Amino acid sequence: MKKLLHPALLVLLGGALLRITVGSEVYLRYVKEGLRPMVIVTGAVLVLLGAVGLVREGRAWLRQPVLNHRRAADGSYRVEPHALHAHSPDDDGHGHGPGAGPRVAFLLGAPALALLFFAPPALGSYTASRDGAAVVVEQADYRTLRGRELTPLSMREFIGRSMHDATGLAGRQVVLTGFVSRGGGGADWHLNRLTVNCCAADARPLRVAVHASGDAPAADSWVQVTGRLRAGAVDARSPVPHLEVLSVTAVPAPKNPYADRAPELGS
Repeated sequence: MKKLLHPALLVLLGGALLRITVGSEVYLRYVKEGLRPMVIVTGAVLVLLGAVGLVREGRAWLRQPVLNHRRAADGSYRVEPHALHAHSPDDDGHGHGPGAGPRVAFLLGAPALALLFFAPPALGSYTASRDGAAVVVEQADYRTLRGRELTPLSMREFIGRSMHDATGLAGRQVVLTGFVSRGGGGADWHLNRLTVNCCAADARPLRVAVHASGDAPAADSWVQVTGRLRAGAVDARSPVPHLEVLSVTAVPAPKNPYADRAPELGS
C-alpha cells in the first residue's frame, strides 16, 4: 500500500503545476512568462507517470494473496509459508524494493499542496532589501525625450538614464511603478522591481531611493510615483538613483510582477 504513495506524489506535483498554468497566471509569480509551455508539459508528464504508477501498483496490490495466520501449539501465531510470496522477491523487507523511494521525497508534497490550495505570493520587500547589489544596467542608445510632460519609464530605463543620460532627465517629471521596501542610505524608502532571467530563484532588484514628505507607504504595497531625479553620481556597481517624489498613488499589483514595464498613464 505504501508504494501507492510514490505515484500519488507525482500526480500531486503535476496537478499543482497544471493548476497554476492552465487557465491561470499564478505561475508568473515563480517563473518568467516564456516558460509557461514547459511548465504545462512538465505537469502533464508528471500526472501521466503518476497515473500509470497508480494503476500498476494498484493492480499488484489487488493481486496479493491473503495472509493466512495459524496458531501454533505454543500459543503464538505464524504465517503460512506460501503467504510469504505477498512480498516482492526484490523487496528487502524494509521498503527498499523497486517501487520504493527515499522517505525525504515526501517533502515534495508540501510545496505541491501549497500551490493547490493557496498560492504563495511573489517575492517582495524581504528579497529586495536583502539581496546584495542592484541589477547593473548596461548603457543603451536612449531615444531623446520630447516635451516636458509626465514621462512614464520602466525602472530599468530610469536607472540606465540616471547613469548614462542624466542630463536628459534633469528637471523632468518621470512616472515609475514598483513595490515599497524600507529605506536606507539616506532614503525615506525604496521603490523596487524584481527582474528574473529564468525564475524567482535568480531574482535581482531594480531599486530607486525615494525622498518624500509624509509617511512611507506600507511595505510590499504597489505604488505609482511621480518625481524628479535628484542630482548626484550613481554607483555603476550597484546603481540606485535618488528620486524627489512629488506624488504617490496606490495601484494594484501587476499580473506579472517580474515584467518591468513603463506605467500606462490614466489606467
